[in-house]
Amino acid sequence: MQPVPQSFQRMITMSLGAAALIGLYLTSLYNYLLFHSLAEIFSILVAAGIFVIAWNSRAYIRNDYLIFVAVAYLYIAGLDLLHTLSYKGMSIFTDYDYYANQLWIAARYLESLSLVAAFYFLVRPGRLNPAIQFFAYGAIFAVIVLSVFTFRIFPVCFVEGEGLTTFKKVSEYIICLILAADMALLARYRDRFEPNVHRWLMWAVGFTIVSELAFTFYISNYGFSNLVGHYFKIFSYYLIYKAIIETGIVRPYDIIFRELVQKERHLEKARKAADVANRAKSEFLANMSHELRTPLNGILGYAQVLKREAGATEAQRAGLDVIDRSGRHLLNLINEILDLSKIEARKMEIMPTEFRLAEFLVGICRIVAVRAQEKGIEFHSHIPPDLPVAVRADEKRLGQVLLNLLSNAVKYTEEGEVLFSVSAIGPPAGEGRGSKWPLRFAVKDTGAGIPAHLIEEIFQPFKQIGEHQRAVEGTGLGLAISRKLARLMGGDIAVQSREGEGSAFHFDLTMEEARPAADPRAPEERAIVGYAGPRKRVLVADDRWENRAFLVNLLTQLGFEVKEAGNGAEVIDMAAAFRPDLIFMDLIMPVIDGFEATRRLRSDPETEGVRIVAVSASHTLSAQDIAREHGLDGFIPK
Repeated sequence: MQPVPQSFQRMITMSLGAAALIGLYLTSLYNYLLFHSLAEIFSILVAAGIFVIAWNSRAYIRNDYLIFVAVAYLYIAGLDLLHTLSYKGMSIFTDYDYYANQLWIAARYLESLSLVAAFYFLVRPGRLNPAIQFFAYGAIFAVIVLSVFTFRIFPVCFVEGEGLTTFKKVSEYIICLILAADMALLARYRDRFEPNVHRWLMWAVGFTIVSELAFTFYISNYGFSNLVGHYFKIFSYYLIYKAIIETGIVRPYDIIFRELVQKERHLEKARKAADVANRAKSEFLANMSHELRTPLNGILGYAQVLKREAGATEAQRAGLDVIDRSGRHLLNLINEILDLSKIEARKMEIMPTEFRLAEFLVGICRIVAVRAQEKGIEFHSHIPPDLPVAVRADEKRLGQVLLNLLSNAVKYTEEGEVLFSVSAIGPPAGEGRGSKWPLRFAVKDTGAGIPAHLIEEIFQPFKQIGEHQRAVEGTGLGLAISRKLARLMGGDIAVQSREGEGSAFHFDLTMEEARPAADPRAPEERAIVGYAGPRKRVLVADDRWENRAFLVNLLTQLGFEVKEAGNGAEVIDMAAAFRPDLIFMDLIMPVIDGFEATRRLRSDPETEGVRIVAVSASHTLSAQDIAREHGLDGFIPK
């Protein structure tokens, strides 16, 4: 079905409106009281409809202007209803003939003042309490009704045969001035309304003013000017109907959801402005970082050259150390500010590459171990042997996050230890290359700790917590950048901490298993370097994963098939299943040490012939003693 053209719809609407107005005029010729009742009932229904729509939507509407006007119009409708019922000829209130004029002027005062007062809640949203307004208007309504019907203290507005009183005429002019002020406010705040709604409201107030002026010079309640005034009141309320009721039902976003629409527009403008500002900031920081880093690198380089000069005195060397340390701190700050600005401007991209996980973690641990040794605290790491050999991830950004967490742990730990662990927190999705491994990277320390109520603040830029911050160097950007990088990689950093007892940080990443870059062919296709016989199997046993990683990496690249064990019990179980040709055996291991594991292997007929080479860092044992007493085939000092 083809839609009806809007021009045709408007023509039908105008035709129906004209027919209604003509019919209404004919009713005035037949019975003016019928005309008056129909005109007033129309305005009453419109006012009640405004209240029904807004009041029942107040739970989710944040448009205080609409709600205020809606409540006011409910009581205006009540006064108009009493005005209609008290009109002379209705035979409902027979003790006095002119209640209708008093109720009319009271309703118009209430209407005009309410329309002006509503603007306060338009420009000061959130200050309206609908319940309080409801009861306040109820009190005003009660005072008006009592002053008219019971105490009869409301000023007289009309005298039969004489016409309007001075109070009635002056009141109509005052009401027109108030409505003119309402039009001025509408013009001032026109941006708060949809264009059509604003236009209809302006016309509605204008017609109301014409209506009030028409009611300033009639002599009879059934006269022509009274009829004209009611016609303009109908026009006015029809336009209010167009602005609020029809808009609220047919196109609710124009009124009911107008505030949401405007907020969305403001947010869009703010977003565009923020994007422009971010781009400008990023360009500025990129240019400035380049301009700052270039001379700074020159200063650091020249300081290193001067430190190597043979003629430099101790005082000069101390000064050069200060230059070097301060310069590196400044260089680190520049790099971190640039990283943070890139992330906030959404210019930071994650660039996944394939790399060997063990080699990567060994490199990280070596850096941190040196820092821990310099500070005199213990550094331990635990990496299980069943992790993928190679993974696909952003090696640079992952390393940046890990180094920051581990460096902070060392920095804020005065005594005790720092523990770094990587573990699988679930089975991989899939098998072999391309499988997804959920891995957890955890850093635990026995350092200063963080007060519970300040934990989230440590992730704010330039924020360092606690008195300990004064004793250590830092920019306060590392954790903020690390959390943002972790989120970019698909994880998030969590922390548990107690002040004075240390902290535990961890983040989870799902990493794709990859084929090692240095191993382009499948393991079974590799040949042992310098050896053409059957493929050899090697079992590496050591409780320190970094020691295992070194040997595993070396032996794998040489072409051996390698398995790992973390203690003596695992060695015994894996030797029976794996049947290695050679075992590198650490002598000091938990559960079962290397001596006992060697003894049990030698006593088992299935493993008694395997060659075992001892690996130990102990300087109290000699190779000859070990080989002679435990039947080992060799000894390698760590």
